[in-house]
Amino acid sequence: MRSLLTHLFIMFFSIALVVGCKAVSNEVSEAQPENTAKARLSELPDALTSSELFDTTILKPTQLFDNFYFVGYVSVGSFVIQTSDGIVLIDSMWTPNDAKTVIVPGMIELGLDPSDIKFVLITHGHSDHYGGAHYFEQEYGAKILMREQEWRFINNPEAPVLTDPFGNYSTEIPTPTTYTSLADKDVLNFGDTQVTILATPGHTPGATSLIISAEDDGEKHTVALWGGTGLPDTLEANKRYLQSLNYFQKVVNEKRADVTISNHPFSYNLIEKMTLLKQQKTSMPNPLVVGNEAINDYIDNELRNNVKEKISSLD
Repeated sequence: MRSLLTHLFIMFFSIALVVGCKAVSNEVSEAQPENTAKARLSELPDALTSSELFDTTILKPTQLFDNFYFVGYVSVGSFVIQTSDGIVLIDSMWTPNDAKTVIVPGMIELGLDPSDIKFVLITHGHSDHYGGAHYFEQEYGAKILMREQEWRFINNPEAPVLTDPFGNYSTEIPTPTTYTSLADKDVLNFGDTQVTILATPGHTPGATSLIISAEDDGEKHTVALWGGTGLPDTLEANKRYLQSLNYFQKVVNEKRADVTISNHPFSYNLIEKMTLLKQQKTSMPNPLVVGNEAINDYIDNELRNNVKEKISSLD
């Protein structure tokens, strides 16, 4: 049975097609007037606007591992990795305002210096993941890292337009002005932290999944981040999604990943795990470390079942 999470993602990205195609912008957007935002949001189903995918409740910034943190909303957030080569952000939330008023203050609360941000790695080209990237590029000189296919996607005037929880269209969110291209199987060494790039198209044409090294009290772990949970609309794209998922699982097992995370923290119980992490004694096992078998169960019993069901419905 398809999960509520999957239904929400499908609804969100299907509704984008109703809005139209995009005309990209590099101008910093202002917040929409209240009446404009309300009018735009009223066009969306209540099931979407009242869902976790649109929940902008700020979560308490949380240290996940020795140098690995989360900041953001219930709906979406950023992972912050502190390395000897500077701070790396994994995704940048919905808007420049999120970057300024959620990510930066969250980092400061964690004792991190935003001026140390050197890289913003974008997993895919939906505005809830790249929305704050231009801010970090402009304010801190951060380098934007993403796959070429996704750079073309966010600058494609024919790409679908999304509406965010604040009533902005994705056309109104500034895109980065420059980027450094990533390729499948690239291994990025940020000081003592290693990030492996996996090309996993399907959710979007250039969706990117990651394998990240981490340590917890000095104990080594391997983190797997699947780069796009929501299912696309077409049969061809869903078949690509399934192929990508198979590839991702192969690498997860080769690397013996024992942690899986999502930039949508309501996914795979990340919020609950972060709550446990903050409440428990430091000597207790990290609840994010679930083991390789549990990750395979998640891939097999949720992600793969969902996309197979979608493929069957489109055949």
